[in-house]
Amino acid sequence: MHSIIYIMRHIDIGGHIDIPYKKVGITGAGNATLNSRLQQISNTKSPIKAQCVAAWEHGNAREIESAFHLLMEDSRVEGEWFLDKEDTLVERIQPMMALIGANQIEIEESDDAYTKNVIEREVVAKQKSDHILLGEISTLLDQPLRSSSRKAGPTFFSEKKLTYYVNARKSGNHHLSFGRSQDIFNDLKAFIESLGYDVEQNNKGSAKVLSINSEAIAEIINAIEKDFS
Repeated sequence: MHSIIYIMRHIDIGGHIDIPYKKVGITGAGNATLNSRLQQISNTKSPIKAQCVAAWEHGNAREIESAFHLLMEDSRVEGEWFLDKEDTLVERIQPMMALIGANQIEIEESDDAYTKNVIEREVVAKQKSDHILLGEISTLLDQPLRSSSRKAGPTFFSEKKLTYYVNARKSGNHHLSFGRSQDIFNDLKAFIESLGYDVEQNNKGSAKVLSINSEAIAEIINAIEKDFS
């Protein structure tokens, strides 16, 4: 019986190309089955390896897989492989899996030295990119804010007790979340929307603005720091 929904990707162990595709599939129960499926997809003599990036367990795995395939039809490349140019598929699917009560499976760390090397390089590249973005936004702020480049992305700390989290995207259209904004969500939403931006509420009740560039992020922060109370 198929009870695991997984997301896999291909990686170039030589580090020469970025492969923006993800596979959404199903397999039997247990990590052993998941690992054996991974080995089937990976050709040990090929410079292209398969890596499982997320997996969940659910009794209706096949129906869920079909629903996701239908939902992502516009980005289908071939079979069960889909274009994930922004590398956000896991992030987008996660809330839906939580909503239907799927149990997330902890992915075992790869023991393949080449795969480990690729992952380590990707982490370093992201840290560098986030640090550059933090600098870009900082130079656009009217007043300097205490900041840090965290694992989740560039972060700015306001004296107004808000925390600005930037979720960086490869396209340059980033997400801006406002930590500790639950109690003032309605007022903050009205203020930001008066600037011409749409505001959503995340699952923790905080405000967020999606798909904006670094200039827009700075504009919103500057306006809040100057005029929002």
